[in-house]
Amino acid sequence: MAVSPDAPIGVMGIGRIGKLLVWLYAAKKQHKEIVITTGRKAGTSLDDLATYLEYDSTYGTFDAFIGGFNGKNAVAIKDGHVYLNGVKLIWLNEPEYRVPGNIPWNKYGVDVVFDTTGKMLDPTRNDDNSLRGHLNHAKKVILTAPFKVKDKGKQIPDDSITVVGGVNFDKYDGNKHVIISNASCTTNCCAPAIKALVDHFGDKFISYALTTVHAVTNSQSTLDVLPKDGDKDTRKRRSILNNMIPTSTGAAKAVLEVIPEVQALGIGSQASSIRVPVNTGSIVILDVSLLGDYDNKYIHNIFRQYSEKNPDIMYYSEKQLVSSDIIGSTYSTIYDAEFTHHRTTKRGDNYYTMVDLNFWYDNEFGYVCSLSRLYDLITGRR
Repeated sequence: MAVSPDAPIGVMGIGRIGKLLVWLYAAKKQHKEIVITTGRKAGTSLDDLATYLEYDSTYGTFDAFIGGFNGKNAVAIKDGHVYLNGVKLIWLNEPEYRVPGNIPWNKYGVDVVFDTTGKMLDPTRNDDNSLRGHLNHAKKVILTAPFKVKDKGKQIPDDSITVVGGVNFDKYDGNKHVIISNASCTTNCCAPAIKALVDHFGDKFISYALTTVHAVTNSQSTLDVLPKDGDKDTRKRRSILNNMIPTSTGAAKAVLEVIPEVQALGIGSQASSIRVPVNTGSIVILDVSLLGDYDNKYIHNIFRQYSEKNPDIMYYSEKQLVSSDIIGSTYSTIYDAEFTHHRTTKRGDNYYTMVDLNFWYDNEFGYVCSLSRLYDLITGRR
C-alpha cells in the first residue's frame, strides 16, 4: 500500500512521546502540516496549547531546540492555528475524536498515523475504538508501544508487525503490513545489542538477563496513592519523588518477537525494571553468559563494528557517561565501553565468560527518533 512521504502526519495524543514527535517533525519541516487529535480541549484557549508546545521541563524551549541561542519566535498563533517553525498544526479536540474510527484523517490528507496514547494496544480488535479504527480513514498506523493481545487464544494478525531499527527492518512488507509497532524504548535499546551478540556468537551465546534502570514515566505516582481496583503492581502507586521502584518490563518478550533466533538457539532470557526519579535518561544493564574465553577488547570490537554498520542506531562511547549526558540523544542505544566488565572461568574442558554490558538511552527523545526512522522506512525515505 503506497503512502506519501510528504503527506501530513497524524498524531493521536500529545503526551511525552506525542509532544516530542511534533517537535521533531516541526524542526525537520518535512511536512507543511501536522494533524493532532486529543479528543478534548486543553486549558481555556489555543494559547494554552501553544504554551504547552513551546516549553518543556526536560528539553527546554522549542525555540532553543531548533535554533540554540539563536532560536526565537518559532511558536506562533495565526488564523486560528498554532504554528511551530512555520509548520501548521491542525488540532482536532472534539470529544468524538477520542475514538480512532471517527477521526477524519483522510480529510486532511494523512496517510500514516502515530498512535501515542498507550491505550489501544491490541491489533486483533476490529472496532472503531481500537488501533484498527484508524484505518477507517488512514492507510497505516504506527503504535508507539508494544502490542498487547488481551485474548490469549489469538495471534498477532498477518497485517501487523513489530519492528526495531537495526534489528528487523527487513521484515517489514509495505504491501502487507498496516499496523506497525515500534516496541518500547527499552526494546529499541537492548534489541540491537542482543542482535549483535546473536549474530556473532550464535549457539555460544548461552543466556542473558537485563535490568533497565528507567527514568520516571506518567505511570508512576507523584505521591503515594491508594492502588486502583485490580492493581497487581501496587509499587507503582508509591511516590516516584523519593523511591526506586522495581517493576516489570515487556522487553524480554519483545526481543523474542524481533529476534526469533534467541528462542531458536535456546538462549535463556529474563528482564526486569527499576524506575528512578530522573526525568529522562535510562540505562540497560545486560549480563550475558558466553561459551568461550573472551576479554573486554574482543567484546568492544563487536559493538564497534555494529555501530559502524548502524551509525544512526548505536553510538560507541568510551567516555564516562552519566544519565543527564544522554538527554537529547538521537540514538536508540549508546554502548558504554568504559563500564564493561567480564569474568572468565573454566569448568571441565570448557571456558565460560560472563560479561556485564551497559547501554544508555534517552527513553523519550531517543525513542521518538526511532519512530522517525520507522516512518522513513514505511514511506520509502529510508
